[in-house]
Amino acid sequence: MDTAFLEELIEHKVAPEPLIAIQGLLNTHDYERDEELIGDAASARVWLAGADLIEEEATVSDEEVRDLTELRKILRRILESRTKGDEVDPGLYRDLQLLANKYPAGYDVSDRGEVTLCLKPVETAGELIGQLVGIVGIAQENDWWERLKICADDDCRWAFYDASKNRGGTWCRMEVCGNRNKNRRYRSKTN
Repeated sequence: MDTAFLEELIEHKVAPEPLIAIQGLLNTHDYERDEELIGDAASARVWLAGADLIEEEATVSDEEVRDLTELRKILRRILESRTKGDEVDPGLYRDLQLLANKYPAGYDVSDRGEVTLCLKPVETAGELIGQLVGIVGIAQENDWWERLKICADDDCRWAFYDASKNRGGTWCRMEVCGNRNKNRRYRSKTN
């Protein structure tokens, strides 16, 4: 995983490794500019290889791109529900389970018998999907998952990592998204 590549995409409030891979995936669609980085197999392969999530010569099928963008959509909807304080639709968990079943994660076993999720670059985007679902599990175990949030600014919707002590972060960047929303509220009150 090329954390420098992912940090450049994310820019600020970066999640720890390996959760940064999920944060990077969540931010492959820029909602402010309506730009898509993984819209087809060719662009997805370029982005995934650039992030060193797949091997340079890895294959990416159209079906895998659909499933990868479905994974992104599922995870975003889970995080958005949680960020807004809404109940998460249980169907999202079922959809996540379907992807986990379709693309099982690989594991490494050390000489001492310690079993860990394989985090090496993989040969297909399908293998990566399994790995990404496994990273969600690692994040949940390490109490990082609750810190991954979607910016409350509906124009932005950028995924950010809330490292604050009280976990009260709302905006990916207070000086941009927070101020924009505060100014909107102020203008609506004065009009």
